[in-house]
Amino acid sequence: MYRLSKVALLTALLSVSAYLLPPFQVPVVGIAFTLQTAVIVLIGFLLKPTDAFLCVITYLVLGLIGLPIFSNKVGGIAPFVGPTAGFLYLFPVVAFLIALLKSKTKNIFYDILVATLVSIVLVYPLSTIYFSIYTKMSYMDALLYFTPYMVVDFIKIILAYVLYRKIPEEIAYL
Repeated sequence: MYRLSKVALLTALLSVSAYLLPPFQVPVVGIAFTLQTAVIVLIGFLLKPTDAFLCVITYLVLGLIGLPIFSNKVGGIAPFVGPTAGFLYLFPVVAFLIALLKSKTKNIFYDILVATLVSIVLVYPLSTIYFSIYTKMSYMDALLYFTPYMVVDFIKIILAYVLYRKIPEEIAYL
């Protein structure tokens, strides 16, 4: 029961994460900066791999049925076929891999490296393939377009890790 409550609570946090920052978008495509990626990383740090994956899948299903919980406060099918769909599809993978690969001793350097490799080095090159096809932008231009997001995501990784470290171990590892 405790695991289910933890998954539900983190799914709720992820669902409101698009609303936690004032709206700020990079011009051209209009992709908003949100705290979603920070919460995805935090979910990976706090949950076991299967629970992390299910937590994010639940979030995606809630958005798919129409709840306005994605970036730009939208829901439904459009985000799953829009320019940033690749990111949505990789969110559960990110949470799962961070949960699977994180250190058992909260090793700051290792954990931040894992989170960076998974949520930036893996996600951006893969998601940018779909984005470049969708927008008809060259792959390299699209990757450069996402540079500010990568920098901000690294800061969000640090933020998620600080929060993770503040949570007592008996809660974090259940």
